[in-house]
Amino acid sequence: PESDSRTVPTYNKLKETFDNAWKLMKPPFEPVLIPYDGHQLQAHFYGVRGAAGQKSPVVYYYQGADGILLTGSRNAGADYTARGISYLIVDGPGHGGTLRLDKVYMPPDTERVVKAVVDYLVTRPDVDANRIGIYGQSLGGYSAPRAVTVEKRVKAVATGSGSFSALADLFDYYPTIQDRVRWLIGAKDLTSARKQLAEYTLEGRVKQITCPMLIGYSEDDRVMDPRGALKLYEQATNSKSEMIAGFGHTAVPLDLQTYIPDWFAKQLGTSGA
Repeated sequence: PESDSRTVPTYNKLKETFDNAWKLMKPPFEPVLIPYDGHQLQAHFYGVRGAAGQKSPVVYYYQGADGILLTGSRNAGADYTARGISYLIVDGPGHGGTLRLDKVYMPPDTERVVKAVVDYLVTRPDVDANRIGIYGQSLGGYSAPRAVTVEKRVKAVATGSGSFSALADLFDYYPTIQDRVRWLIGAKDLTSARKQLAEYTLEGRVKQITCPMLIGYSEDDRVMDPRGALKLYEQATNSKSEMIAGFGHTAVPLDLQTYIPDWFAKQLGTSGA
């Protein structure tokens, strides 16, 4: 099972290797800690080069079900910083060391997580508090839209594999992932996980999304049901939203690989727009 005791020593070895590797050269990120519910979330902040004394927009990357900060921080953020946008990756509840070491599980109300992250971001002298975006990938395609139903300091949201319901669009659609999802939400068994996941939905909340939204999906996505992305788009009637094919659990076409950073540049008003 995903909660097997082998996951902790494996993670510790990963962290040891990661830390040793970055002793050989200066990392492109600043390691930071973000207070959340009595815990400290590990994060990496990629600032815009040559922007000393200036405030830049920022995009916060909300990871998916297999998210581990240490495996996504080599070239992360380069497409954003090149466009004058800082970039933040966080091991939130249900991710990386936060899950494996601290046993902090993913809540249904991801707006609490995003509030803590935004509370941190607005304290930074190099962040423009009025130009914050969020990008959610995979299960983050539920987490990010859910968060902006409440957290209005976020001015733009994009998803890869947009989702309306984590239960319908992931747990039931892709049974192979069920035990991982059970683990990251802190359920004792699959029956309990199914009951808990009834709360992981945008039902009754989706109309509270008011910022611009880009909803990615793949028609042939075997992991996340693209019908969830369509439902999100159809019901988010108070958001200026659009859908984009090719952003699911399939290889992103070469001609679209900078589409999302370009979209954020337009929404957040950077020099790269």
